[in-house]
Amino acid sequence: MMLLSDVHYNNNAKMGVYNNRTVPSAYHDILEEYKAIRENVLLVDYSHMSIVSVMGDDAWSLINYIASADISIIRDEQGIYSLMLNEDGTILGDIYTLCTSEGYYILSENISVQNIIDILNSALEKSEELDIQEVPQIKSMDVDDWGVIMLEGPYSWEVMAEVYGFDVIGLPYHEYMSTDDGLMVFRCGKHGEFAYKMIGPQRSLVELWHKLQEVGEKYLLKTGGLDYQKMVRMENTGWDESLFANYSRNPVELQMQWAIQYDKEDFIGKAAVEQLSLQTAERKVVGVIPTEECACLNANDKIFANGQEIGVVINAVFSPALQSYIAIALICREFALSDINGFTISTAQGDVAAKTQSMPFIYNLSLLVNPTAHSYVDVTKAKNAL
Repeated sequence: MMLLSDVHYNNNAKMGVYNNRTVPSAYHDILEEYKAIRENVLLVDYSHMSIVSVMGDDAWSLINYIASADISIIRDEQGIYSLMLNEDGTILGDIYTLCTSEGYYILSENISVQNIIDILNSALEKSEELDIQEVPQIKSMDVDDWGVIMLEGPYSWEVMAEVYGFDVIGLPYHEYMSTDDGLMVFRCGKHGEFAYKMIGPQRSLVELWHKLQEVGEKYLLKTGGLDYQKMVRMENTGWDESLFANYSRNPVELQMQWAIQYDKEDFIGKAAVEQLSLQTAERKVVGVIPTEECACLNANDKIFANGQEIGVVINAVFSPALQSYIAIALICREFALSDINGFTISTAQGDVAAKTQSMPFIYNLSLLVNPTAHSYVDVTKAKNAL
């Protein structure tokens, strides 16, 4: 059986290690892949995602205890985004939980399969407290050779419709549909674009990979790796361990409290994160952009206001969409407001004037594309609202 990795090696993809898995980091120049995701369609192997099934009548009680979101609000063929917290209330990582008629699947791009299983097994020690009568069946889907591929970009819905029919166009955000080829098509995404993750056996994913390439040719579809996320996750910021972990895992500082359901039943880290939320955070994450010509911004560049050091750049990148450097910074809370001028960033090339900026940094093309009115290939329709 051909695996996705065989496809990548046969096509000379540059491989890298993510979440302890080897998947492509790039197929083409990163700017080509960036252009595809922002203007057309990008196809990516997302098999670095851990997939764990938790099946049984009491699976809900177990998963609800390890997730910061309220799992009770989702039903069959629905998913939810959530954080997983440490006992001290800091962020361990993030997960998607997909509900099925028999139980749930947990997917994570930054928490390993074994770590998820260990946390679930540890939570089972509280079975009586969680009212678990029947121990759920916990299984790594590696056993069944499962993987994930993702199609992302403003016209990914149109490519998907050619493969799976028009039902995919009406698929709501964070819901999935089961397909005849044994896959789950889950609509989700972190980068502000239309995005679909296809989850299931590798043999079906390999066939789909080739089919999407064939169908997507007229959409200028590109195959890609994961390195493009270094740019798009700055432009549309969410939890990403590589962005934040070296500086903070505090969800209050990182303004990730929207992903925590404080009024749900007990969950790992609840008492601690409640205390964090009641305390006044001394610093917070905010976007920063230069207000003058800038040669480069880098992580660890210091930020000053009126000659006083008030923060540090966490990460920075040149945004092709804005044709400017953009940065994420942790700064003192009294300065952590949007659209404030008068800051100075101390860089290796000299001081740069800057201001704070609300996030996300860009307005995605996907927001200007309506599947009922627009098309990339139908000449009788406009391509987008512009």
